[in-house]
Amino acid sequence: MATPKKTTTRTRTPRRKADPGIVASTERTIKRNPYASAAVATGVVSAIAAAAAGFFAFKKSGKSFTDFSNDVATSVKDKAAEASDRVKDGLADAQTMAKDKVAKLRDGLDSGKSQSDIAEEALSQKKTGATTTFPIDPVLESQTKVGSVSY
Repeated sequence: MATPKKTTTRTRTPRRKADPGIVASTERTIKRNPYASAAVATGVVSAIAAAAAGFFAFKKSGKSFTDFSNDVATSVKDKAAEASDRVKDGLADAQTMAKDKVAKLRDGLDSGKSQSDIAEEALSQKKTGATTTFPIDPVLESQTKVGSVSY
């Protein structure tokens, strides 16, 4: 009968690398991800600048912090409401213009001609007996002749 082999378990002590320090670690990160590092640095600088500007505005106002923060919050809310109203008005105007344009296209109106021009053209066609043939556009007419557009 076969006897099982004895296995020896050897425990390894993990090698500890020397702590490279925060400067070396930061350098490595900057070299690996330069764009991300630049974005983070820009964000940090912007936050510090905003905090400094806010602090100086607070000191210059001569108000208590509560009054100053309430004034700033009210100002921001008012400006946001104004911007929201402008966007809503612009969207409403665009929607109205789009509906008008679609209605004209459905009715077959040509926005380039006045009503009197259309009436004059219809009268001249009635007198001469000429009828309009499709397509009216010369580009489409040339494409139809070569067979690239079919109706």
